[in-house]
Amino acid sequence: MRNARMVMVSLLFVVAPLYAQQPNRSNAVTLFMSDAYFGSDSGGTKAGADFGVALSHMFNDRFSGELAVTSQRIGGSVTTFPFEGFPTTTTYSNRIYPIDASASYHFFTDSRWKPYLGAGARYVSDSVRVTGPLGDNRFTRRSTNPEITGGITFQFNPRLGLRFDAKQIIGSIGDPGADAKLQASAGLSLRF
Repeated sequence: MRNARMVMVSLLFVVAPLYAQQPNRSNAVTLFMSDAYFGSDSGGTKAGADFGVALSHMFNDRFSGELAVTSQRIGGSVTTFPFEGFPTTTTYSNRIYPIDASASYHFFTDSRWKPYLGAGARYVSDSVRVTGPLGDNRFTRRSTNPEITGGITFQFNPRLGLRFDAKQIIGSIGDPGADAKLQASAGLSLRF
């Protein structure tokens, strides 16, 4: 019995320093995909998705900050009114690169599922070039809108996780960065 206690105490002296030497993985990079689509029309079958990257930092066990950039497709229309003739409407498809900055609160769980809830802001700049009877015109719209975010990460191990995230932009629908729909994404997160 005494030998068993001695072995257990010896293991504590070995295991504790090993645990203390585990690297603090407070930073993470996440590659994600959002707004996936698949469909067909008279032009054929189309599939695609928006994609992006997020960098995050855990300030402590509960709070984190994140900066994310997404490559997002949008569409719209511009109407020009010439001096003579009828107004013309031009539709366009464009790529924008919104920047999201957010702070999140992480809930403690005893499982590998790690939920979080946060708030932040989204900045978007959208430029469109339209050729019309008055020549080339460039229209630029910029907006900064508040957003709420939440999600859950399934940790495969301390370094790698599968992340599911949703963001709702709070703003007027006329802004290029404001969407009426909830934007969901899924991605792989690597802690370092």
